[in-house]
Amino acid sequence: MLSAKVINEESSEVQELIQKHKKVFQDLPMKMPPNREIEHTIEVKAGSNPVNIKPYRYLHHQKTEIERLIQDLLKCGIISKSKSLYVAPVVLVRKKDGSFRLCIDYRGLNKITIKNKFPIPFIDEMLDELHGGKYFSKLDLRSGYYQIRIRLEDILKTVFRTHESHYKFKVMPFQLTNALVTFQATMNELFRPYISKFVLVFFDDILIYSKTWKEHLQHLDKVLTLLEEHQFYAKKSKCTFGKEEVEYLGHIISHEGVKVDPNKIKAIKE
Repeated sequence: MLSAKVINEESSEVQELIQKHKKVFQDLPMKMPPNREIEHTIEVKAGSNPVNIKPYRYLHHQKTEIERLIQDLLKCGIISKSKSLYVAPVVLVRKKDGSFRLCIDYRGLNKITIKNKFPIPFIDEMLDELHGGKYFSKLDLRSGYYQIRIRLEDILKTVFRTHESHYKFKVMPFQLTNALVTFQATMNELFRPYISKFVLVFFDDILIYSKTWKEHLQHLDKVLTLLEEHQFYAKKSKCTFGKEEVEYLGHIISHEGVKVDPNKIKAIKE
């Protein structure tokens, strides 16, 4: 079982860093993310016709939930009403806590989208970089994909239809082909000076590792500073700070090395 030990006598130093960078752990601002060098692009195959799919049927209570979720997105400014030849249907997905997530069925659009060949890191190769690490912190970005804009000329390809109206995304929905690639490229660019030195990044999961406690505080400060400067936000309840043992990408990591999370093995056996 994961022990998740904390350096109790010095944990106040971590709390000071969290307070110093409290903007990183706030809720997503009700506004568009800033313009950044990398935006999500949707390149479609030559000769492809715009994909236009009828909306699915929903129960009455589902319609009410869709309307509520749409209003939240409108308030944030990350969607707006639109008319386009491209139209995708909406799907409601129930989360673990019983609430719903609004997802868009972009399968039609994804079929005609040219796949990006950007290399995605192999987990095993990444974990090989951790040799000598003794202290670990893990950051989970909040609604990470919504923190990246879509290229202006591609916004009309993201249009989706509900029982009420048509809307377009101005930020990147994770259901799009190449969304993972765009996010990984963004994180690689952001953390380029630190990757494989004291930072590992796998999409929206960031791991900071250090040999000494003093180094770890410095490393954590640098990572949080970058996130704050570039207006990326993390979900504090899913973050882990100053541990000697941590779960990351289905593995248990400590100064003794890397091993597969026994809970994952148990799930497979059962």
